[in-house]
Amino acid sequence: MNFLRRAIELSALARKNGNPPFGSLLVGPDGEILAEAQNTTITDNDISAHPELKLARWAAAELDPETAAGTTMYTSCQPCGMCTGALARSGLGHVVYAMSGDQLNGLKPSGGFPEVPQTGPELFDEARIPVEGYYH
Repeated sequence: MNFLRRAIELSALARKNGNPPFGSLLVGPDGEILAEAQNTTITDNDISAHPELKLARWAAAELDPETAAGTTMYTSCQPCGMCTGALARSGLGHVVYAMSGDQLNGLKPSGGFPEVPQTGPELFDEARIPVEGYYH
């Protein structure tokens, strides 16, 4: 629980610094903190500056696959869809969160973000040409 409490401390620090209140840390297989991050979407003027995404990028660049697979991310809130995709691609081993996305949305006056309508697939036969053979 100490690692989750540290993630909550980082979320409070993010809020104090003028950003949304989210924080995360990455713990290695040996139990040592490898990296910490807080949300900086406002101060960086970057909608992708979520702490989970920052740590996923860091891990993908700095850790070998075996070490990454042995890590655990502790985060103040359940990762959003954008961060969940990055976590899957980063090869991290596990995520533990203090608050669910539904619980977070319950704390917001207007709930979560509105869904953006999507339409498709529209041109599968054409779109598959540059993709075929890429994934072995």
